[in-house]
Amino acid sequence: MAKDILMGADGDVSIINGDFNVGYSDEQHIEDILTARKGEYKNAPITGVDLFSFLNAPVTLVTRQKMEKEIAMQMKLDNASNISVDTSAQGDLKVVADYE
Repeated sequence: MAKDILMGADGDVSIINGDFNVGYSDEQHIEDILTARKGEYKNAPITGVDLFSFLNAPVTLVTRQKMEKEIAMQMKLDNASNISVDTSAQGDLKVVADYE
């Protein structure tokens, strides 16, 4: 599990008692990669799934498989292991990955 500066629910840096809130950030990193568009990170221009682009795509098996493949590939590029990507019939998405 990686430790990093945590973000608040509003997307801004979390401050506690006048200092950065530091804690386990695996879920935060996964969320950042899922929502980022390619080119958004200057130091890693190919990073990002752009999950929001899939929201407007037709709901088909091909679209779902493409999304799951992109998520798994992005997690691997971020040096994650034990990657699990699951989508439900209701459209729920669950991504689990470990960072060392």
